[in-house]
This record gives sequence, C-alpha cells and structure tokens, in this order.
Amino acid sequence: KILKKNQLAQLTVAIVVVINVAAFFMFVFERHADSHQFENLGDALWWSIVTIATVGYGDKVTVTAAGRIVGSITIISGLILISLFTATISSVFVARKIKESQGLQDIDFTNHTLVCGWNSHVEEILRIFNRYSTSSETMKIVLANEAQPELMEVVGEAYPNLDIKFVRGDYSREPVLHRANITAAQSAIIVPAAPSQSGHLSDDKTLLALLTMKSLNPTLKVFAHIVNKENYQHIKRANADEVIVSDQYVGFFLANQILYPGAPQVAMELLDYEHGNDIHRVPIPEEFVGKTFEDVFVHFKKTKNWTLIGIVTEEETVSLGDILSHDMSAVDTFIERKFKEAGINVAERMGMRVEVNPPFDYQVQKKDLGVIIGTIEIDKS
Repeated sequence: KILKKNQLAQLTVAIVVVINVAAFFMFVFERHADSHQFENLGDALWWSIVTIATVGYGDKVTVTAAGRIVGSITIISGLILISLFTATISSVFVARKIKESQGLQDIDFTNHTLVCGWNSHVEEILRIFNRYSTSSETMKIVLANEAQPELMEVVGEAYPNLDIKFVRGDYSREPVLHRANITAAQSAIIVPAAPSQSGHLSDDKTLLALLTMKSLNPTLKVFAHIVNKENYQHIKRANADEVIVSDQYVGFFLANQILYPGAPQVAMELLDYEHGNDIHRVPIPEEFVGKTFEDVFVHFKKTKNWTLIGIVTEEETVSLGDILSHDMSAVDTFIERKFKEAGINVAERMGMRVEVNPPFDYQVQKKDLGVIIGTIEIDKS
C-alpha cells in the first residue's frame, strides 16, 4: 500500500515536471514565430496540458523545428506517464476489491454491528435485521469469521437492505478485530465457535473474544450466545451485556405443552418474526410522560392495536467512577490501577431495567420505552 502511494506520488511529480518543462521550452522556441500562438507562458502551459493528456484540441500548433521536437517528446512522454498513472490507480482499486472480497481489507464503518462466528443462527439474525432495516437507516454489519469468502459473498448479496462487509480470521485476535474497526463499533454478537476436536461446541473462544473486545472498546455492547449454562457466570463476569444459553427454554416449552396447552404456541408465534404479531420496543409519546401505564396501554390499543406488555429503561449502572472521589487521591489512583491490571472494566455502562406487566398506576418516566405485541409497518422507501 505504501509502495503504491509512493509510485502515485512519483508519477504525479513526473507529470507536473514534464508539463512545466515542455511549456517552458515551447514558449522559448515558439514565441517569436510568425503564427503568434505562443505569446505568453500561459498559452504554452495550456498546450502542454492538452498534449500530455492526449486530448489534442489543435488550437495551438507548433511551427518551428525545435518546437515540433519538443512536441514529439511531450506526446510520447505523456502517453507513457498517463498510462502508468492510470494503471497504478486501477491496480490500487483492483487490489482493494480483491482484499475486500477475501476479508482482508480494513473496514471503515462506524456505529456498526459486529457479528463474530458463523453457524445457522447467523443467517436467521441477518434475516431479522434485513426485515427491519430501512433505506433511511440501513444497518451496517461486519461479519468476522473463518468461513470461505465465496460463502460470505453470497450472504452479502442475499440481504439487500443491509450494508454487509466481511473480515476473515480469528475474531478473538486483536488484529482481526482492529480490521473490523472494533473501536468504532456500536454492538457485537458472538455465536459459538466451530466444533472442537471432540466434536462439541466450545464457549472458550467466546470468552476470549469477549475479553478482547471489552479491552479494545469498553463501551461496546456485546451479546454472547453460549452452549453450556455452566459458563454463564464466567461470561457475565467478563462484562457481557446479555448472555443467551442454547436450549435454555426447552424445558419450559415441553412442560407447558402438558400443563398449559396453547401457551407455548402463543410464545412461539411471538418469537416467529416471519408471521403474525411480533414483540417490539417502541418509544412512548412525550405527552404520556408522568401519566400512568394504563393511559399508554389504552392509547396504543386504540390507535395502533398494540398490546403494551412492559416497560424498559436504559440507565447507567454503578461504576468504579461513582465510588471513587472526583478529586483522585493516591489511594483512589492505586485502586483504579489495580482494577485495570486485573482486567476489570471500570468504565460506565448502560444497564437495562425491565418492568413486565407493571400495575396500571405505574407512572411513566421520561426515559421509558414500551414493549408491545403487535405488527409494525416498515417503511422501505
């Protein structure tokens, strides 16, 4: 890359030098000719630029022998330099495109979502993202995994509402995460790594990737999918914002098929984003701040046919900065340093307060958002 930049710079300098040198000699040789076409240096400079660019307007013509020699040399030099310049620029773009298709190009996205790992769940995630992405708010997705580039290219074309880019490599390693521009990412999803030699999925790589991500971007929201529920506490201690455990609700669905037939089917329909009503998070109109949950419930039901089932609020959790004094003493500095050395995140984080089926007299707060059951029309225009 540096070599290409140097080559472009050298060719640019060479073209500028040839233009000016040719213009100077043309002015010297032609200014006293009877044609009076090169009365000043500006005329000669115009002729030189047109000749180098091989445009050849013909508005300035040499008449002296020396001028024609200069013109011949300028034409040949222009052909060579412009060809080299064009070829160099083309090679830069071609190399960039090849690296991008192979997942080796640095990503320039900001506020994007990083999806680490690859399995059947990733395509389901992308389908849901694709459904709710709009032209005004196109989601930017970076896939980081060790899958074949051909597969990732097909995936990128399968979801037209998403802006998808691919980074190939071990997503638990810093260089790969830096290529995915982890420091500018807004959120990340980690799915289980490929099966180990024993044939079982492992959460070890998920934990390692989580620790690396949080060290590079402490404010990043990371959502991890793990296989073994025994690892739940380990992943939470590593500062995962949320953890999803495989087969966590199998017991619920099977038991309630016997105890409360129909209830599991309702839950499954709510989780199916392809058909029927879905669960959504929606803003609560400002005029309902300070009013009751019942007021919002009735408003949503009458105007949108939505059923309000809960309230969620993003709020800051207690951090080390809340505990230590603002006027940092030597002891405070020592405590902060020891926490960082131990790998414990001391940055402020946003937590999620959830109120499911609150009482009707619950008072709506300014930061509250509603969780509803219903159908939302997505504007794709």
